[in-house]
Amino acid sequence: MIDLHSHLLPGLDDGPEEVSETLEIIKEMSSFGYIEIIPTPHKFHTLFNPDPNIVMGRISALNKTMVRRFSFEYMCNIPRIKELTDHREFSRTSDGYKVIMVEFHSPLVSKKEIDSSVFSLNAGGFIPLLAHIERYLKDDEFWLELRKKYKVFFQSSVRTLAKASFHPKKKQVIRFLEKGIIDNLGTDLHRATQLEQVEKGLTFFRNNFSGLGKDLFSDKFLFENS
Repeated sequence: MIDLHSHLLPGLDDGPEEVSETLEIIKEMSSFGYIEIIPTPHKFHTLFNPDPNIVMGRISALNKTMVRRFSFEYMCNIPRIKELTDHREFSRTSDGYKVIMVEFHSPLVSKKEIDSSVFSLNAGGFIPLLAHIERYLKDDEFWLELRKKYKVFFQSSVRTLAKASFHPKKKQVIRFLEKGIIDNLGTDLHRATQLEQVEKGLTFFRNNFSGLGKDLFSDKFLFENS
């Protein structure tokens, strides 16, 4: 399994402050079955905007763990995304699109803003992997229609599956999985205290959706669906 969403590199954003906590997270993630973690520090966030060289320095300091590469979790600031020359994209598709992770500034972002943002990103040569879409409280049909109109991937957090059975976000992610809306399940892990939620969410997934296989925990969809 590969995790495509975490904030575990120390001293970069709202993740760990010390490398010791990062190493603890890596050890536990390995015990859960992960073979690679691709950290995604916040980019163009109000408080965080790390330089790629600094991020690579943090990875090098981990001394050949299963963290070997990184991408960013971009705040959806399209002009600033387009002006970059080094996007650290997850991959490039056969038709030249860069696949990057994108989040929106507020859970209350409008459907119109999401739609226009994905359109603009496609026009700029990007396919967004929209992070934790259950956060935005949009109906299932909205996401299905968005996929029909544009090149876009969807990610939910495996930690959402650790919530109580009656929790509306957990119910929605279950529907997403049943309808084939989700392309990837990431941990969105920030601190070691969240590891229990990751383990509980993985257990729920394995007990209820084992037939979906491991592609939801890999980077293969970035090539196969493009």
